[in-house]
This record gives sequence, C-alpha cells and structure tokens, in this order.
Amino acid sequence: MSNNNLENFISVVIPCYNDGIYLEETLLHLKKQSFQHFETIIVDDGSTDPFTLDLLSKIDPGMATVLHKENGRMSSARNFGVKHAKGNIIVALDADDYFEASFFEKGLKVLDANPQVAVVTSQMKMFGKDNKISKPRGGDQYNFLFSSECPACAMVRKSCWDAVGGYDESMTLGYEDWEFYIRITQQNWTVHVIKEVLFFYRQTEKSTHKNKTLPNRKMIIQYILHKHQDWYLRNLAALIAENKIIYTERRTAYNTILKLFVDRITHKFN
Repeated sequence: MSNNNLENFISVVIPCYNDGIYLEETLLHLKKQSFQHFETIIVDDGSTDPFTLDLLSKIDPGMATVLHKENGRMSSARNFGVKHAKGNIIVALDADDYFEASFFEKGLKVLDANPQVAVVTSQMKMFGKDNKISKPRGGDQYNFLFSSECPACAMVRKSCWDAVGGYDESMTLGYEDWEFYIRITQQNWTVHVIKEVLFFYRQTEKSTHKNKTLPNRKMIIQYILHKHQDWYLRNLAALIAENKIIYTERRTAYNTILKLFVDRITHKFN
C-alpha cells in the first residue's frame, strides 16, 4: 500500500432496495468528501418501488454507475458491486446512511500507516427512529468472538475483501457483516475504529436488524458457530488459559453465544 493517498482509488458500493427516498441525500454527502478520488457504484437489488426505479434511471453516469440485479439481499448486492469495482479500497455504504466529509481522508491515512489494518470504521451516530452514539471497539479476532465490533459500512482493503471471498451470500437475515469480519480477523488482520463520530446510521421501520435479525438471532448465531466451530474452540481455550478477552460485559452476546456454543458441542442442537 502506497503512502501517497492520491494513488489510492476508492470504490463506494451502495446496495439499494427501494431506498430512493434516502439515496439522494447519501449521494450529496459523498460529494462533500474531502478526498474525491473515488467512484460510486449503486447496486439496484431488485427494487420494485416506482420512485426508486425512476430515480435510478435518471442518475448521471458521471456521478455513479448503476447496476441492476435480482433481489438477493445485502451480501449478494455488496459482492456484486465489488466485482465491478475499480478501486484498491472498498467503502461499503448503505443507501440511507452517510459518512462525515473527512472520513475517506482519515480512513486512508490509517490504512497507509498500518499495513496490518484491513478495515477502518468510526464511532457512529444513530438517527431517525433512534438517536444515540455507538462506539464499536474494532480490534482483532478476540473482539469478534461474541459480537460484531464494526458496522457493515466501513472502508476495506480490496485485497483483503478478495482474500476472504467477500460476504457469505447465504446469510440473508443479518449478521453477515459480523461473519465477514470474523473471516478477516482470522487472517490476523485488524479492524481500526477512528474515535470520532464520522458515520451516521439511519434508523427506520424497515430495518433488517429489527425485522429480520433479532427475530432469527439464535438461528443466525448457530450458523456462525457451526461454520467457525474449530476457530471458536481454539479461541475459547485461549481466552480461558491466557485471559485474552477484552470484555465480557456490556452486551448479552457473550453469555448467549457461549451457551449456544456449549449446547452445540454437547449435541443439544442438531
């Protein structure tokens, strides 16, 4: 990775499913970024809303490339966009969210200075139906054992994205970003969190987290545990023997996932 930010080129990948009402605001915020050497790829993930489809048809190709595909949910849409990306850096961004104007510039400085960092994000401000500050911890694989410590909207080296094979497209109910970061940190890369609020995360009634992820939480966690069973066993042993874990409180995820894992390896779940 070059130390000269001007040699970096960012591909911003934005999945869009009936999000036309918010997309224009997201694109306006991109125009305000202090680092402007980037392309924008909007992936229409099978939208059915006439307003969204009309908006996408009118987007200037000089502002963004619009790709169309059948609906496959977020993992599929992100991977589809990245396959068409020209940049050496991917910025994953949802159609209803946005970054503060300095995020690209600050994120690239982190990547240029730290070759072991694969992903850069920041603290985030939720707005809309819920208003609060979230402070993900990032870090190494130990921090991702029991919960995701990085939002899906983040800056990722494309070489790292490609090395782990992108998102798991079978995960359509949520936590696909968590599982993606598990695979990245398994390769001894780390996730860096800029300790400023640079990401703004809109809360709406159509939230996947609220409507799909939480109702199916146990099933999704079981899938992650099954997929990464050997990794969990190794790291649980390290946590016990070496006190590696940074935290065990703050979230219910620690106890929930630990119990599910113990149940799985003792065959209480089929």
